[in-house]
Amino acid sequence: MDRRTVVLGIAAAGAVAAAVIVTTSHHSTGSRQRHHVSAYIEQVNSLQARMQAPLTRVMLAYASFTRKKSKRPSPTQLAAAAATLRRLDRRLEALPFPTEATRLRVRLLALIHREVGITGEVQLLADFAPRYASTLGGVRRASLKLDSSLKTIEVPVPRTLRGTKQEVTREQRVFQAKAQHAAVAQAMAIEAYDRAVAHVLTRLIHLRPPPALAPEYRAQLAALRNTTEAGAALARRLRATDRTDVATLSRRFALASRAAGTLAVQRAQIAAIRAYDKRVRQVGAAAAAVQAELARLQRELP
Repeated sequence: MDRRTVVLGIAAAGAVAAAVIVTTSHHSTGSRQRHHVSAYIEQVNSLQARMQAPLTRVMLAYASFTRKKSKRPSPTQLAAAAATLRRLDRRLEALPFPTEATRLRVRLLALIHREVGITGEVQLLADFAPRYASTLGGVRRASLKLDSSLKTIEVPVPRTLRGTKQEVTREQRVFQAKAQHAAVAQAMAIEAYDRAVAHVLTRLIHLRPPPALAPEYRAQLAALRNTTEAGAALARRLRATDRTDVATLSRRFALASRAAGTLAVQRAQIAAIRAYDKRVRQVGAAAAAVQAELARLQRELP
């Protein structure tokens, strides 16, 4: 998730912070309807004021993803914030309201429902992002170890042989033995890499990605599975006597790990980010709708 997306989240949280405390002017000579609506709003304010602490934690969570060294709220803190918001949502829904405040209530509930949803996504992101990055670090370490291991393996280079038939035959046997030894060593290095990647896969499948990162996550799982399958096929061929298609299998092994960056995956990821952006903007739109309804009540109530 890029910086622009995170900033949109902060803006949405700020919009909610500005909208959750609703007010209307008090008129001592106002009608009964105005007094009833004002009393309802005061009760809403009492409930909504409690949203400020959890909402602040949500905003801090968004902001923390733009600063590498910042102290991030823990998933436990965010889970508590989300639970508080859901509890306040239920209390607001159960709050008695006058007929004149029906539209205001609908818009307030829509606002809070959207904020609860965004808070849940932030909670998932806070829990998922660091664990996802840390787990994928195992693949990078395995790749570096594989590269290092392969560089230490001395692969014999074919050359023109001269001498008697016996001398040529002896040299051919020596070459074949060295080639077989190198191929087995390469197979062992690839198998060690596959085991490390399989361990990473086992850890990854227990993670729960937020919707905005789900396409990348699924693509990464598929790429790692394809990599281990291609690596196993290459290792089997390296251990075999006939290694004529090793070059083809090597290319397949190299390409498998790049599947997570294909154009189709990138498009799916962009679509997911745009959907998230839309959900964030809807929070701001819901907050504006609350303010618009308050303005209407202020104008029209006697």
